Amino acid sequence: MAFIAVVHSCRPPRAWTDTLNAGLPGDAQAPFFWRDDGGRFLGIYPDLMRLVAEEMAVDMRFIALSQARLRHHFASGDIDIEVGVAPSQAPDPDGALYSRPFFVVNEVIIYSPELTFDIFILKDLAGQRVATVRGTRVPAYVEREDFATELQVAKRVDRGWNRIGLMKEALALHYQRTLDLDYRISLPYQSNPVSVRLHPGRTHWLAAIDRAIARAEEDGRLEALLCRYLCGPGPEAGD
Repeated sequence: MAFIAVVHSCRPPRAWTDTLNAGLPGDAQAPFFWRDDGGRFLGIYPDLMRLVAEEMAVDMRFIALSQARLRHHFASGDIDIEVGVAPSQAPDPDGALYSRPFFVVNEVIIYSPELTFDIFILKDLAGQRVATVRGTRVPAYVEREDFATELQVAKRVDRGWNRIGLMKEALALHYQRTLDLDYRISLPYQSNPVSVRLHPGRTHWLAAIDRAIARAEEDGRLEALLCRYLCGPGPEAGD
């Protein structure tokens, strides 16, 4: 279910407007994004896009959808941008545009402290049953068991229902700290730069978004934003 209604039509992509429609997946993924009790979107991605919107002098509207509906509405032009997309990992809609990277997302292995062998790289998982998030890319030699979210993966490894899982490092650390989950975390086995993905009909926004990200990097605002969520305990987030 969408948090903000989006009406699909066969109209051509919208021209320049005063509002950017930013799509986010419906499931909260703190510290990247979530909603507080008042319904306001918080996290690295919403805060970055508010910063960009301020630089561009436009409004930002966040729309949370399932992954399938997000892809559909992005293709139709009802969603202008998606935030935090790794071009090397995500399905690439025809003609999609990508901003300069603004963050690197590390992928890690989480595993039970009771395992009797060391886990350092993906090849160590050959023949092992591994909890993964549905739709993620995993080598064929891994025996995957899919779940809807990374929070499910973390809880299953904590409870011993799965001994091994794959997920984003920032999420693994966040869930371990805020939920007191018991698992070990490997060094990153993969690092993916993430960007803002734009609908191909939004070429006029690409240069402005790139400039806004570059300025935030140069004057330290981007570093401060990231540290707000990744250095120390960070803001409270729902599960």
